[in-house]
Amino acid sequence: MKELHLEGTFRLAYNGSVFAREGLGYLLTFDRLVDTGPTSDLVFRPLSPTLTSPVYLIWRKGQVFSPLPNVFWSRCAAR
Repeated sequence: MKELHLEGTFRLAYNGSVFAREGLGYLLTFDRLVDTGPTSDLVFRPLSPTLTSPVYLIWRKGQVFSPLPNVFWSRCAAR
């Protein structure tokens, strides 16, 4: 970590991927947040040793969700 020189941050991984695609630096993000498929100019390289970070979803009690979050929640609960 002593050699890591942080120049900027992004709130949206896609915006960071645009900068990385243009050769302006590297993007440190979670896997599958940006397109790294066969037609992409980007490639995902996992860190070694593997680093983990817990992710929490928090919402107000009694929150009414639109159909899209309900689909997301049902797929997460199925895992």
